[in-house]
Amino acid sequence: MNTTTTRPADAAPTRRRAPGAVKQILRLTRTEFTLFVRYKTAWMFLALPVFFAFMAMQMPNDEVIAGFGAGDLATLSSIGSISLILGMGHASNVFTARRESLALKRFRVSGVSQPVIFGGVIGVVTIFSLVIAVLIGAFIAAMPDGSLPRDPLMLVLAVVLGGVAFSLMGLLVTPLARNAESAQLAVMVPMMILLFAGGGIIPLEILPENARQLFSLIPSVPPGELVQAAYTGYDVFGGTAGAEPKSYLGLWIAALPSIGLMLAWIAVLALAVRRFFRWDPRQP
Repeated sequence: MNTTTTRPADAAPTRRRAPGAVKQILRLTRTEFTLFVRYKTAWMFLALPVFFAFMAMQMPNDEVIAGFGAGDLATLSSIGSISLILGMGHASNVFTARRESLALKRFRVSGVSQPVIFGGVIGVVTIFSLVIAVLIGAFIAAMPDGSLPRDPLMLVLAVVLGGVAFSLMGLLVTPLARNAESAQLAVMVPMMILLFAGGGIIPLEILPENARQLFSLIPSVPPGELVQAAYTGYDVFGGTAGAEPKSYLGLWIAALPSIGLMLAWIAVLALAVRRFFRWDPRQP
């Protein structure tokens, strides 16, 4: 005997619960990772930090603090600039192209929130920044007088904070660009200014004290100082002159102003992106 089961007419169809924001960001980060690997321009942004680190290694290496010379500190500072190049270069290029192709507008009308849309690119920038930092760190450790970071957690924090801040900064460039090509040009000026003023290419110690204090407020300086402190174990925040070795806890206490400055920059940049980011294409 065949029996059939029928659903009551008034029974409402079950709805699948939408995934949370964190899960959406992880899914989009995985997609962004695949797109990044396939994107030829992104490989150029990966090569630039390695090039600048190599250039920093060629600097005179007169000892500044115990076991570390000027060239060593410049190389370490360049690790803090990895996310600057990837964040500003990749985010500005990709989001401008997607805006002009209406991909961003389709994202918005589909109900995907801003943190999820931006979080995927920020996530992939941070991941690749960490990968390049590990590669440069491995090269430093393999040198005859090389060393490993004394505080790896502080090193990771420096790269993560930089990845978030500079990706947001790259997003702020997109309203100024009409297409992906012009975005690459528009981002070069602020990127190079931040690179040279961040201590990775020109040590801030050679500048007058007033200029050094002013430059220390820009967002490219704290990541470099955090990396230097993570490797050396010295309180290099505010300069290497008179720097003293610190305990694990003491180093983190000394790092709090730089961490707070980066968090403040992230908050300001996030508000600016929310206010000025352009979703509609500029092309007619």
